[in-house]
Amino acid sequence: MKRNNESKFFASCIFLLVVSCNALCQDTIATYYATTVNREDVNYYLHVLASDSLEGRETGKPGQKKAAAFIAGHFSSVGLLPASQGSYLQRHPITTQSNGGKNIEVNQQYFLFMKDYFFLPGGRDTLIVLDSIHVVGYGIADAEYNDYEKMNVTGKAVLFFDGYPHPKKKDLSSWSDDRNKKLAVLDRVKPSVAFVVCDSLEELIVGLANNPWHAQSTPVVFITHEMARTFLPERDEEMLDRSKSYIDRKNKPRSFSSSTRAFVHLVNDTEELVGENVAGFLEGTDKKDEVVIVTAHYDHLGKRDSLFYPGADDDGSGTAAVMELAKSFSGAKKEGHGPRRSMLFMTFSGEEKGLRGSSYYVKHPLLPLAETVADLNIDMIGRTDERHDSLEIRDYIYIIGSDKLSTQLHKINEQANATNTKLALDYRYNEPGDPNRFYFRSDHYNFAKNKIPVIFYFNGTHRDYHQPGDTVDKIDFDLLVKRARLVFLTAWELANREEKIAVDVKNDMEKTDNK
Repeated sequence: MKRNNESKFFASCIFLLVVSCNALCQDTIATYYATTVNREDVNYYLHVLASDSLEGRETGKPGQKKAAAFIAGHFSSVGLLPASQGSYLQRHPITTQSNGGKNIEVNQQYFLFMKDYFFLPGGRDTLIVLDSIHVVGYGIADAEYNDYEKMNVTGKAVLFFDGYPHPKKKDLSSWSDDRNKKLAVLDRVKPSVAFVVCDSLEELIVGLANNPWHAQSTPVVFITHEMARTFLPERDEEMLDRSKSYIDRKNKPRSFSSSTRAFVHLVNDTEELVGENVAGFLEGTDKKDEVVIVTAHYDHLGKRDSLFYPGADDDGSGTAAVMELAKSFSGAKKEGHGPRRSMLFMTFSGEEKGLRGSSYYVKHPLLPLAETVADLNIDMIGRTDERHDSLEIRDYIYIIGSDKLSTQLHKINEQANATNTKLALDYRYNEPGDPNRFYFRSDHYNFAKNKIPVIFYFNGTHRDYHQPGDTVDKIDFDLLVKRARLVFLTAWELANREEKIAVDVKNDMEKTDNK
């Protein structure tokens, strides 16, 4: 009996030793292939993506088509399989609009369509010269709460805040849930044009892509808070903030009028465009029915008037990283170290037009969403932001969404970083209620809405964000590579671990997204 127990003990030790060696071997293999993510490759990809010949990669335009062909050619060259019915391209339709090259001028400052303001197609072309603006709180006209009380705005320009106040005696939440109620008010009071001040123009465009306002007779222009302030003379600029603060604090309307000088020219041209998602498939081994997805968007802003937007960081950097990760994982497979789970490397078009490519994908998935383990989304990882520059911190990355659906995903990413890349992981933008709301503003969000765990890797915005100055010469390639290696190591663990990560966090996005 004693000898039998000793044999069992010896066998258990051997088993634990083998398991430990396998784990160490996997870590060593992962670390080795992470080093194949290199600067020279990424530099080449990014110089092509941000080149003049690709003209800013605007969805549906020739530059985007060239970029799609370049990415698809790369996926083919490294051995990925076409994922969309024998093609690397998943085509998706987009109805978009152009402002006909016309901008809005306010008090001798010029503003750009989709950067500073946005308006919906379908209305009439508008040419208006303004000499006054009427600020009407939240634009609500209710039996017990009326922002238009004692103010005649017929034929005049109005400006109001998106959303709704929170008076103690009345629930006005329906005015945020259904913006069309505000349009009905505009049809009654008949202003010449309405400017709606929103916290995030990008996020609003995304929302309107899925839940548009109905057509209306009054032109409605969504504007940034910065643009709204320029409508008022310098002496009155603070009145805008004070009036909103008063309404929110006192639960009472507070409207006022001010002189201004503005020239508004809105041209409602619409275009039926076709964008392409580019998808390359790497089949797994014993767990090949499950899939890990690595994504980035490769479209950008194209040309605005005579200005060219190369989008080197946004999101040429993420696209180049996805291309390089595809090469490294495929190289590992060719050398006998292929992932256990399948992998899909995908670059989206239409992100800048409202997350349209990723929205189309989750409605028409190339692989079952139920078997999708996670989406690792890379959107801007080539530069640093002013906050970290001021702190003299270079080796960092913002991590967004990692703990929203899966605590395991969060721990895997942290462990990969702690044992290898050792970046400062910044969770500032992951906090609930963060006013920037980046969690809702890139392609990972469409996966998260479908209960798929996500991580959004992000370096933060900088002075060249959505500007012509977002050029390749400002990219920190060493930092881009280090960040991409973190994504690689996290993806490696997701693809090779024994158990699929669990969705173990209650999804409360319905609460946080209702703004």
